[in-house]
Formats: sequence, C-alpha cells, structure tokens
Amino acid sequence: MLTAVLVFAILPAFLILGLGLVARAVAAQRLKPRVVQYAPERDSTVLRDALLVDADRRAASAALIDLAVKRKIRLIAGEGKREPIGVELVSGAVLTAEEAALLEALFGPEHTSTRVRRFSADRRALAGRLKSLLLNTEHALARDGFVAERRVTWPGVTLTVFAYLGMLVEALFLVFTIVSGEWGALIATVVAIAATIATIFVTPSSWRRFLPPADSRREHLAGLKQYLELAEADRLRALQSPSGAELRTGPELRTTDAAAQAPAGTPPPAAAPEQADPVTRFHLHERLLPYAVIFGLEREWIAKLKLEHTELGRMNLDTLGDLVDVTAEIAIAIEAAGSVVELTSAVGDLADGAGNVIGGVFELFNL
Repeated sequence: MLTAVLVFAILPAFLILGLGLVARAVAAQRLKPRVVQYAPERDSTVLRDALLVDADRRAASAALIDLAVKRKIRLIAGEGKREPIGVELVSGAVLTAEEAALLEALFGPEHTSTRVRRFSADRRALAGRLKSLLLNTEHALARDGFVAERRVTWPGVTLTVFAYLGMLVEALFLVFTIVSGEWGALIATVVAIAATIATIFVTPSSWRRFLPPADSRREHLAGLKQYLELAEADRLRALQSPSGAELRTGPELRTTDAAAQAPAGTPPPAAAPEQADPVTRFHLHERLLPYAVIFGLEREWIAKLKLEHTELGRMNLDTLGDLVDVTAEIAIAIEAAGSVVELTSAVGDLADGAGNVIGGVFELFNL
C-alpha cells in the first residue's frame, strides 16, 4: 500500500505543487532596480502604478491617501471604531477624471445628501465598484501597451483541476489506509493531501502579463520601493548610481562625481532628498506615503514622517506655518479602519469644505 501511495499520491501531489510554485514565480515577473529612486515618475498615477506592481488590494486605499497628501481631501475619523471615516473635499480642489472616478466608486452613484453609509455596509456593492475601477485602469494600461489585453489563466485553471482530481485519489487512499491500519501509508497520504491543498493556495488563478514598454516603469517602482525599505537605515551608503559610484551623505555630496564616472549617455543620478531643505524634504517624503501603502510599508513611513515633522518643529517653528499636517489624520484614519486595506470600506459621507454633505462627484465637477 505504501508503494502505491508514493507513486499515485505523493509523487503527483509534489509535482503539481512544484508547478504551482513555478507559476507563482512566473506570475510575479520581478525586476531588479538598477538605481534607487526618490520619487514616482511625473506622468504616473497611484492607481496605475499599483497595478504595475500587482498591488490591486491596496490600490484604492493608496489612491485615497494620495488625494489627502495632495490636499484635495481630508480624512476625518469618527469618534468610535464603528463610525464611518468622513471624506471632506478641500475648497478649490480640482479632481482629475481618475480621482473623481475613485470617489464615485467609493460613494456610489446613489450617494445623496440624505444617505450615510455606515462602516462595512454595502461592502459587496463597494467591492464591485472598486473592481470595475481597477478593471478600467487595467484596460487603460493595455491601451498604452503596458499590459496584455487578456490575463494568463490556463496554468491556474489546469493546476487547480489536477489538484482536485488528486484530492479524489488521495481521499480513496485515505479510506483504504485507515481500514487496513497501515500507519506509514496513512501518514504519506495525509502529506500528499496537504501538498495538494497547498497547490490550490500558492497557484495564482490568473495574472496580468506585462509587456516590454512597462519594464522601465516597473523598474522605477522597484527602485522607489528600495528607497522606502532603506528609509530607516543608513540608506545613503546603500544608494548606488548607475555606474556603481557610492553617494555620500551631507552637503559635500557631489552628484557630478558619479556622473563623470557614468558611461556615455547615462542620465545623471537624481539628487537625494537628504540634500533638500527640511521643509522640502518633508513634503518630498510625504508625497511617497501613497507608495508606502502600495508596498505595505505605510506604518514605518508614517512613523518616519512624524519624526521628521517633530525635528522640523524643533529646528524652526516658523517653517511649520505653511505645513498642513495630514500624516496624523491619515494615521488615525488607518487605525480607525483597522488596516489600510479596510480604509475604503470604512469611508462614510462626502462633504465639501464647509462640511455640507454633497451628492455625486461627477455632477459636482461636471465630469
């Protein structure tokens, strides 16, 4: 019996598990950054960039936080954990079509001045609208030639079918081994079942296929992630120019030295944020908060911004006059929602700068 289990259960189970792991690695389509980046590309948007790194679950929350960082909205947490998180449009804010579509997806086309959506209510409808928003964003990426029009689905479907067929065979072996009392075969069968179940979880059901024009953007985002991950370390020693020259901290930093060693035609490395004055550096780092959300580093980055804000206040209180500290508001909103992924589900009423509840976003901005 043990031999039969090894041949018809263990071997197939670990074979499809290995194929599932290969499919997962292929689906990731990882790129290594050639240089650390300090800012997103100028013509990018948070929603599009989130899809380019397969951060779909965090895309809407990151885009919402991006609106707060740009001072187009304010996030207002309720008094209790179950209260909705209000969104207030800042007076004079102008939304792009994509930003307006995000707010319309959050509040729904039926949003009126008499409707208050409580925490976790209409979650299925909300999920459907956000899914449509991301699908439209993916179609836009496909039109620009960054992703293929159709996702890759056949590996996930094939391996899932094999996994369920394997579970039927393993179930039969489980019954026979229990009846016969062969403990070695029984343990092997349980191991095979565990491997088969793992296959279902590790194998991606589908994935978007990135095209060559997307490589430079995805490489740029990988460099941005590297900077975010190194933010709490002695990061400037780890930042390398394209030619491999090590950048130095402090005002004595000279990017021309690295540029002189770079091959012909290589663009000069960007100046590090540490060279900027404290206020500019704070705003530069604050702008990266939505991308910290995309990469799952929001709590570390919020802590860094709070520290920079405190240090800035100690240096010169006058410089804080023009700073609108949205970091604390965002941190409180994330905490009230339970996590950054749940932030969009916890959003309540949409109000104008005076606190008046407003109707549809598209109607308000004639979009």
